[in-house]
Amino acid sequence: PQKNPPKKKKKKKTSPQEKPERIKTHLRNMIIVPEMVGSQIDVYNGKIFSNFEVKPEMIGHYMGEFSITYKAVKHGRPGVGASGSSRFVPLK
Repeated sequence: PQKNPPKKKKKKKTSPQEKPERIKTHLRNMIIVPEMVGSQIDVYNGKIFSNFEVKPEMIGHYMGEFSITYKAVKHGRPGVGASGSSRFVPLK
């Protein structure tokens, strides 16, 4: 194992006033620790990298909790052939 993984190196290079470089990762099961506060992290959700900034309230949570893997379902009107009762729905 490495002593200083790349994530820590990027954080150490920056001054306290500026934000560190974004860190891209696939590790959704990694627990957020206090050293990560203020970091910009891109977590892969299976399709894209979703980014977030680590805040003190996030300590102890998993990174995957802040990268949603599904899209919210938007229910619309039933279309033609959706079900047996859809033939009674007036088409506009």
